[in-house]
Amino acid sequence: MRNIITVLFLLITSCIAAQSKQQFTNLGDFTTEDGYIIKDCKVGYRTLGKLNAEKTNAVLWPTHFTGTSEGAIGWPNIIMDTTGLYVIVVDALTNGISSSPSNTPDFPDITIRDMVNSQYKLVTDHLNINHLYAVVGISMGGMQAFEWLVAYPDFMDKAIPIIGSPKQSSYDLLVWQTMADIITTAQKNKQDLDVALKLAENIEFINLYTPTYVVNKYPADSVDAYIGEGFTMKPLNVLGGLNAMISLDIYKSASSDIENISDVIKADLLVIVSKQDHLVNPISSTILAEKLGAKLVTLTGDCGHSAVFCEAEKVKKAVTEFLKKTDHNNG
Repeated sequence: MRNIITVLFLLITSCIAAQSKQQFTNLGDFTTEDGYIIKDCKVGYRTLGKLNAEKTNAVLWPTHFTGTSEGAIGWPNIIMDTTGLYVIVVDALTNGISSSPSNTPDFPDITIRDMVNSQYKLVTDHLNINHLYAVVGISMGGMQAFEWLVAYPDFMDKAIPIIGSPKQSSYDLLVWQTMADIITTAQKNKQDLDVALKLAENIEFINLYTPTYVVNKYPADSVDAYIGEGFTMKPLNVLGGLNAMISLDIYKSASSDIENISDVIKADLLVIVSKQDHLVNPISSTILAEKLGAKLVTLTGDCGHSAVFCEAEKVKKAVTEFLKKTDHNNG
């Protein structure tokens, strides 16, 4: 996901990425929710910090839509105090680093639950960690954090979905499905796919900020300079991520409804939303937080979906305080 605000953090991210090398694990034949097999399924990840002897300080950080661990490795330090934590920034399936349409023959449509299941296998079978202190994610990473709550309710102490959603709203579906349909329609022709990818990215960019932010930030005569670059990811990887988000519904995953979801969710929950988010509507997250009596932080500025970076100081304070409520960090 192109995000102009994150350019401010590129130097930090590049430095951390250089220190935290890309790693992979092979899950073997991975079975999706729908029963398809991903042969030799690989999951990429990078780590920050050191796992303590008791293995009680591990924090999982799933990547955002079109994001990679290389691009997101600097984000935990922006969002929270990582002192004493072992942060695993994991490449979500479809992102082009982990198994994806671009690098895996006959890659099937997958769900957010499939992403979470692959991460569970990474953590338990390959990193030998049997419990997480927290799961933290931004945007599609926040959607994965919500899914973790119902997929493995007892596996983490805390979850912090940031500008994510437990279930797509009608507006979210309108945006994501339009982007997906543009790419799907162009699938048979590479030249059309390249154009479709740029159009899909433009739709995302239109919804990434508020109209007020865009009008104040960018003059009308420079519109081509900031909406014409397109995704850096390959079209079918983008489509794979879109389809996974479109299918998200933790209530369906949990065979529950919002009235009974508190019987499923066990972890302490901090939900962060942006009031003016035009890309991931905050209503679903807000309703769930209120139903569970969870801590809810609402960002109110004009940055829309990018409010987490515009209001980074507020976010970092809330996340750090929430994580330190109970100190599991021994080193």
